Amino acid sequence: MSERALEQTEQAVRRVAHVLRLAHAAAGQATGLLATPEAGLEQGMITLSGALGELRQETDELVAADTSIGTIEEADLRSLVTDMYVGQDAGRIDLLIRQVGDIAWARRSRQPLPGEVRFRVRDMGDDCLALVGRAADVVELSAPHAVMDRQVEDIDRRQQELCRVLLSSRDSLTTRDAVDAAVLGRCYQECAQRAVAVARHIALLQETAPGR
Repeated sequence: MSERALEQTEQAVRRVAHVLRLAHAAAGQATGLLATPEAGLEQGMITLSGALGELRQETDELVAADTSIGTIEEADLRSLVTDMYVGQDAGRIDLLIRQVGDIAWARRSRQPLPGEVRFRVRDMGDDCLALVGRAADVVELSAPHAVMDRQVEDIDRRQQELCRVLLSSRDSLTTRDAVDAAVLGRCYQECAQRAVAVARHIALLQETAPGR
């Protein structure tokens, strides 16, 4: 591998790992807001906004690589493709985390989600955080993919379990609670899937590096 290609690959790995760490921090803050008392929610939203601002700045720079098509040097093709793939996934993660925060804010004066539904959503949030963190480890530390792959299966299974509970709770769940729980579950599942997609792309970037 040429020195320039090696440097570009290492730079991409560091940058993407940083994006995933920012996503993990923001997702943790958004998830925490769902259990935050109303009195502390406003400050929590301010903190989340700051974390999402950092994430958005990084993702905007990645997505902006799209505009370089036609002017970028051929030697930077791999960087461009990586920025496009990662930028799209990271941008979507940003929106999903924002949606979790928005739901927490909208529910500030409402009762918590009912017991079993609340536990299912909480478990999905925990799984999402674990997967985003694992994806960052895979990128930054070259951690094994096997654990990440099993965690994907776990969060998909939890999504099915949440859906089953929602479909079976017609008489014990309000429409608002059901909608919020369903959206939260989908946000967590997709956020995790997008983070895994980012990690897998970086693995491909490393596998296809010139000279490998």
